[in-house]
Amino acid sequence: MELDLITVTVLKIKQALSSVAGGVSVVSKEEKDRHGNATVADVLAPIPGVSTEQSANDPATAINIRGLQDFGRVAVTVDGARQNFQRTGHNADGMFYLEPEQLQQVSVTRGPIANVYGSGAIGGVVSFDTLDALSFLRDDEEIAGSEKVTYNTNGKSILSSTTGALRLGDYGGILGNIVYRDNGDYEDGDGNTVADSNREVAAGLAKLSLTPTADSRLDVSYLVNTDDFENGTATSRYGNEVKAETLAAKLNWEAAGNDWIDFTASSYWTSTHQDQERLTASNPALIGLHRTFDIDTVGFDLFNTSRFSTGGLQHVLTIGGDAFHDDVKVVDPISTADLFTPSGERTAGGAFVQDQVDVTQWMQVIVAGRYDVYSLTGTTVDSDGSHFSPKATLVLKPFENTALKGLHFYGTYAEGYRAPSTTETMIGGFHPAPAPFQFLPNPDLKPEIAENLEAGITGQFSNVLDAEDALSIRAGIFRNNVDDYIGAQYLDNGTPANLADDTYQYVNIAKAELWGVEGEVSYDAGFMFASVAASMIRGKDKTADDWLLTAPADKVVSTLGVRFLDEKATLGARWFAVAAQDRVPTGGIPADAYNLVNLFASYQVNDSLKLALNAENIFNEDYRRYLDGTDSSGRSMMFTVETRLGR
Repeated sequence: MELDLITVTVLKIKQALSSVAGGVSVVSKEEKDRHGNATVADVLAPIPGVSTEQSANDPATAINIRGLQDFGRVAVTVDGARQNFQRTGHNADGMFYLEPEQLQQVSVTRGPIANVYGSGAIGGVVSFDTLDALSFLRDDEEIAGSEKVTYNTNGKSILSSTTGALRLGDYGGILGNIVYRDNGDYEDGDGNTVADSNREVAAGLAKLSLTPTADSRLDVSYLVNTDDFENGTATSRYGNEVKAETLAAKLNWEAAGNDWIDFTASSYWTSTHQDQERLTASNPALIGLHRTFDIDTVGFDLFNTSRFSTGGLQHVLTIGGDAFHDDVKVVDPISTADLFTPSGERTAGGAFVQDQVDVTQWMQVIVAGRYDVYSLTGTTVDSDGSHFSPKATLVLKPFENTALKGLHFYGTYAEGYRAPSTTETMIGGFHPAPAPFQFLPNPDLKPEIAENLEAGITGQFSNVLDAEDALSIRAGIFRNNVDDYIGAQYLDNGTPANLADDTYQYVNIAKAELWGVEGEVSYDAGFMFASVAASMIRGKDKTADDWLLTAPADKVVSTLGVRFLDEKATLGARWFAVAAQDRVPTGGIPADAYNLVNLFASYQVNDSLKLALNAENIFNEDYRRYLDGTDSSGRSMMFTVETRLGR
């Protein structure tokens, strides 16, 4: 069963998903392809506790975990490389551009329990792993290629994804992938064309995977994603060209016969460049001018895991360190975007130690500590700070000698630490008319400190109702208190005719509190599969006694499918039941409840040909996801043909 095959490195230890104590979910390539996911938001939508913010007129994605998002509160990595792009506007403050066709697996860790992954991730971590030759090539193939073409009736969109891979004998393989998307403007559930929802995407991936010895592996990947789209108003319109690049290298050496050495070293460079050309303006002199937003990030990550025993205790000890450096440059001869997204540099890093101890057959203890430092420099700010973040987890396995073996209970206390961003600290200038209020910098911002307490159960069982079936259970409750939470404060001078005296500034809220419950159950018996995932999250500004804007809507996602014709054919449905979100702060915009039903079907004709059909939003629901800037797509039919040749 697929449930047994998923491995993750949430604690920087390679382990089966079923053995991880905490809110962790994985989307495999098989799962992603089954549902015809056209965007990263589609890939993440079924995961409990996770939501996204997106606008049809900008294909960038922002991820929300347990009500926290923006400015690095959710760490996003692609092949281990952090994605830290941010541009101030009326959308999310922290986004990335990524082509889902190039993904092999997505791992999501909810909450700061993975503090070994680096500074800032007080909401959680989302790790995207790209395709590689050793996963793409079948056991009997030395060389193979595939071509996937999808047509979407809503927007008359076309996708082409071309992949080729070559095995390098016993020493690994090399893979290349090229994706092209041409999306037209789609219609919402009421039949209205959603303006500026068209875009053109070209993306490429090259990845070298080497296995120089039986106990080592080196992966080097280069990923480039270009997006062309337009947005704005009739008198202030922009043509956008975005180029996002990631270059990453990762070496793992798990020394054969030596339990003291399981060493991983990685380094990376990421760059996002957005060029906006003014297309329309009341002042003709502005037409044709360009403004640019750039961020370059370099970083590294080193750690080693040792396995040993002391007396009757079995230890898995991991020690490591990591750091990254952001260089933000914004140039705007058109208006004041360089004040709203100020240039500056930020360096953040830390060192950690973690010990996973099997005390007895039925008890495991995980203790960890991380020490973080950061520095922030710009034209008006020079600040730094440091913090020690502890973590402790207790796992109880009371049924190891019974039929309920695999049912575990856990409790965790974990802290996280997020330094202020360049924008939060240095933003300035006046908002354009007709609302010319003033943005104020805040050089005295303090870092956020999250204190997360959670408890839950995990379970993995086989042969439950049928031979070789698999049942997976994961559920938990959490409470995350964030001290010195950084939020935007608008001060109204009380004179509507004189907005220039109003101010907008990022300030430290004394305490923000988020709490909730989430769970997922999956069952796979070969001939059929089913899953249910649900989450309910609340968030409050305890100082103002008001709701937090970023707490998502409650949701339940149910999936049911069958396999037949020797499991060559798959047929199923997925239902999203999303509640209204009216727990919004003063001035916030609520969202209505909605229900989406999607159908999926595929048939593997032979080793070289696969056909698929995805019908999304079949009841043509007219809806807008909470915090999104535009209405979502109405009914869509997607037809896919995938061919493959190999030898």
